Amino acid sequence: MHESKVRLKLPRFRLTKVVLWCVLAIPLAILVNDIRVELAAPTLGLGADPEDAIVDHLGIWSIRLLWFTLFISSLARITRKPVLIQFRRMAGLWTFAMVCLHVSSYVLLLARVDLMVILSDFTERPYIIAGLTALCSLIPLAITSTRGWRRRLRQNWNRLHRLVYVAAIAAWIHLFWLERATFEESALYGAILILLFAERIVNTIRTRKRSQTVKAV
Repeated sequence: MHESKVRLKLPRFRLTKVVLWCVLAIPLAILVNDIRVELAAPTLGLGADPEDAIVDHLGIWSIRLLWFTLFISSLARITRKPVLIQFRRMAGLWTFAMVCLHVSSYVLLLARVDLMVILSDFTERPYIIAGLTALCSLIPLAITSTRGWRRRLRQNWNRLHRLVYVAAIAAWIHLFWLERATFEESALYGAILILLFAERIVNTIRTRKRSQTVKAV
């Protein structure tokens, strides 16, 4: 009976992963369609500044996917369904891919692969440093996202993956300092991030109280 239940749940789990993958791919599909329209009819797909539009689209969706990845953990705890954690890796990898595309589009479309332009932007536009900090924080998380790395690192895996909080803060600073972002937009993303962090703080406090109670008993 137990094996039959597992067999029933496994196809459903795989189907959910496929559906989630398709949902996470929508922002990229929208961008590809906008580029297609832009090539056929200039300014209709991406507006007057297509290069900026591509970079901005990839950037804002990088933040949204990162927030969504953090939300999965919170949702799993709030609903008491730890199975949801299994979808976090996919969301995290999509986030990393989107960030890489965002950085690559900046280098190719805005900086024109000019090292002098990139170095100049680092000194004149500090939000780029914040964005690079977010990228560098996500790289080790993407590399060690497999089960094999989790087994090798053991408890250190959880410590390492706290870098996601550094990445999130750096990403929000990147958005806040960005000249094209409005204050309302950056404030909204900041408020969502505070809520996600607050849930984690409350959960940590509750977990510590429970462990102290168990020890006392």
